[in-house]
Amino acid sequence: MALFTLGSIVCNRRWLSVFFFLLPTLFCSGFSNGQETYSPAVEESQSNSRFVRFVEGAEQWQGRLQTSIATYENESGVTLSLVSAVHMADERYYDTLNDYFQSQDAVLYELVAEPDQRPAFDETAAGPGAGSPVSMMQRAMARFLKVSFQLEQIDYTQANFRHADVSPAQLNEIMQSKNENSFSMFLSLALAQSVSQTNSRPESELGSLAMLRAMMTPQRDAVAKYLLAKELSNAELSALSAELEAQLTILGDRNRAALRVLKASLKEPQVRQLSIFYGAAHMPGIERAIVGGFGFKKVGEQWLDAWIIP
Repeated sequence: MALFTLGSIVCNRRWLSVFFFLLPTLFCSGFSNGQETYSPAVEESQSNSRFVRFVEGAEQWQGRLQTSIATYENESGVTLSLVSAVHMADERYYDTLNDYFQSQDAVLYELVAEPDQRPAFDETAAGPGAGSPVSMMQRAMARFLKVSFQLEQIDYTQANFRHADVSPAQLNEIMQSKNENSFSMFLSLALAQSVSQTNSRPESELGSLAMLRAMMTPQRDAVAKYLLAKELSNAELSALSAELEAQLTILGDRNRAALRVLKASLKEPQVRQLSIFYGAAHMPGIERAIVGGFGFKKVGEQWLDAWIIP
């Protein structure tokens, strides 16, 4: 039986894109009992949006990593926005999101925590999961990239914020039912995305030669950030099928948790504008569900600069 280590996975460029694109969602950012189901055939035909993109700059090693706010509307005139997030970004990106969230009646947010646990706004060591290994890794990556960390910049204390994720106990129960642990959960995701890749996916620039070149140039920080931003954008092009995604704890089960909160929120007459604030990797599956199962149609989108390089 083959043995895998985290090091061997991240040294492979295909796995590296998965690692950086999805690992930050593991413990920061439903439950399978009584979950609603949606027709995979309908979902597949309705998922055609992009939620992350990279825009080349005018000069070499310049560019912008962007995420979208995609807006949908149902027959009752309720607007729902999918606010895609990267968990490490420029501070003004998070400032823009904080301002935007104030305009919403409800913001359904991602965070593996108890519903009453929220990160304390603008306190670098406070909140659920602040001292976890994943959180420390994220902060280290943010420092390396010279960007900010989401849990330190988003104001989760706003009254319109609603927890729309699993709790640690629920996540543990889901993993036990599937005979998973944290590592195998991530490994299953990486394997699934590797299988789903097609020839239409752009060739990665995050190979060993590119990284060596990045480390040897005077502007190595900008080069490394540029290459990683390109890879994050490319990773989204390897979107998983609806059936495969639904089987993955880190995506399918957590998306179902968000959709249950969405269903409850839509029953409240005072909620006319709401957003789902989740990592960009979750958005293709959520879009399939809201279009195929909730009757929403896409009416617009806007793009925000998450990273500006240099």
